[in-house]
Amino acid sequence: MAVNIAAELAAEGKSVILLDADSYGASVAASLGLLDESAGLAQSCRLADQGLLDTESLKRIAAPVFAKTTSFRVLTGITRADRWTELRAAALSSVLELSKEIADVVVVDAGFCLEADEELSFDTMAPRRNAATLRSIELADTVYAVGAADAVGVPRLVRGLAELEQAVPHAAPRVVLNKVRAASAGRSPERELREAWERYGPNQGIEAFLPSDPEACDVALLSGSVLFEAAPESPLRLAIANMVCAPVQQNRKSSVIYSRARRRLKR
Repeated sequence: MAVNIAAELAAEGKSVILLDADSYGASVAASLGLLDESAGLAQSCRLADQGLLDTESLKRIAAPVFAKTTSFRVLTGITRADRWTELRAAALSSVLELSKEIADVVVVDAGFCLEADEELSFDTMAPRRNAATLRSIELADTVYAVGAADAVGVPRLVRGLAELEQAVPHAAPRVVLNKVRAASAGRSPERELREAWERYGPNQGIEAFLPSDPEACDVALLSGSVLFEAAPESPLRLAIANMVCAPVQQNRKSSVIYSRARRRLKR
């Protein structure tokens, strides 16, 4: 979802940089067909730790992704989960601040886990397992909390929102239900899901319903492209555009934003 949020904002005319900060299962590079051996985010954090990162070096590291009439930059994620120590909170803060200088919008794909390593809270220099996710959410202007629209995904999302409120009280997430389909939610899935959410969910309303569209997703993944390029009329693509872009600027025909609660952050 973060990949397509970045793409829609870029198609709208904004300069965009996408960071893959999921320290458990980075997937942005694979989704876009990029070689990810260099792990651009880790490389940027390493330079930030050394005090050597500036806007020019960040531009060199951030891989450009071209989609016909538009483009955006990408900092790919770590290639193995055991490399999480390379994503320190202070370094990531520097990367995010510099990213704001080279792009109009910073989109971050964050991990699912919010555990805060309480035993390390006294040691500000010690690396924390979930620092990348927590710091990204702490600094985000907008947080999307995304969950699957089924009997497993919705309860996970509810629990994840409770954890998020404890971990980052000011986050104010926008709730998004993904893979919405009648087969898992009833004949009128959006109405059924909204009624169930109002009855059992937290106070946050549902920001958007993203329809299940596996065929369009498969086409995009196979070609290493984004939805507005691979399937511009896909209901899923149009729903994402409607969620993140101004209505008057949505381009329908152009060819050209947590397992328990997956989060995608838009700065």
